[in-house]
Amino acid sequence: MNITMYTRNEPPCAYCERAKSMLSYYNIEYNNKVIGEDISKDDFVKKYPEIKTVPAVFFDNKFIGGALELEKEVWNIK
Repeated sequence: MNITMYTRNEPPCAYCERAKSMLSYYNIEYNNKVIGEDISKDDFVKKYPEIKTVPAVFFDNKFIGGALELEKEVWNIK
């Protein structure tokens, strides 16, 4: 399974850090793309107009939600 997560650094995002920490804790590999560094905010909004919050977590290019949804799914991917 390929996991991609869009996060932000500025302003700090507690949910982004929570999601990254959880995946790291369970040694689950993921690709982190930082909005404002790896992709511009405008490009992110154009690509995913329905997503309004971060982190935005994708399993094999399918949007599953944010940190809370990731917590529910982490048991299935460990």
